[in-house]
Amino acid sequence: MTVVLIFLAVVLSTSIWWLSHQRLGAKPWLESGLKNLDHGSHKVSLPKAKIGLLVVLAVVGMLFTLLFSSHFMRQEIEDWRSMPLPNMLWVNGILLLAASLYLQSALVVARRQATRLKILGRGTSMPVSIENNGKHGNSVKSMLINACILTVAFLIGQSITWYELNGNGIFLSGNPSSSFFYVLTGLHGLHIIGGLVALFHTTALAGSDTQLHKIVNKIDLCALYWHFLFFIWCAMIFVMLGWTYDPLIELCKRVIS
Repeated sequence: MTVVLIFLAVVLSTSIWWLSHQRLGAKPWLESGLKNLDHGSHKVSLPKAKIGLLVVLAVVGMLFTLLFSSHFMRQEIEDWRSMPLPNMLWVNGILLLAASLYLQSALVVARRQATRLKILGRGTSMPVSIENNGKHGNSVKSMLINACILTVAFLIGQSITWYELNGNGIFLSGNPSSSFFYVLTGLHGLHIIGGLVALFHTTALAGSDTQLHKIVNKIDLCALYWHFLFFIWCAMIFVMLGWTYDPLIELCKRVIS
């Protein structure tokens, strides 16, 4: 159960750190004055869409935590036969990491553009498409497209992994270990597909005359979602490798051997 406790501790500490930077204790009626408050000029530092996404991520995180716990308990029964993890999983992890990094880069560039427009006194109503002329794929739209391509490649890689396992006689109902593998990776893939729909929509908006601040918010949500899914992927691989009771010691043993 060590891994479950570590997973919950990381999620909890990350949530506390993130919330501490959101100025939830701020009092806009004192900072801006009652006059500004009456005219609706105050701004909430935490968008409703982000709150909703955080709630969804919390639910998804607990779902995977329960599955990880079930995995630990089930593998103690005698009929458990650990299956070798396909090498393609490591390639898929790299693809997902690269997509996550591209989204983070797109977010940084979009925020930089929004800040520059504010400094120039032009507000945030300028379309993001005017800045999509970066060299060597450094524009917001090109980075979003790269993230889409890498994510689709991840899904294709997962399909290849399942196809190879079936070819080697490892099926969903073959053994509890293979059942957990298909369920965990399949559930993760479904969340990837759901996020990919939102990413496609965001990428399409990046090439239109959508207001820049709206693009920044949508990229922010996509980046957060992809970072979370990559974290879940790492935890899932960690669990399926069998490092359940003392992960650090087991890792050192595997490296030495």
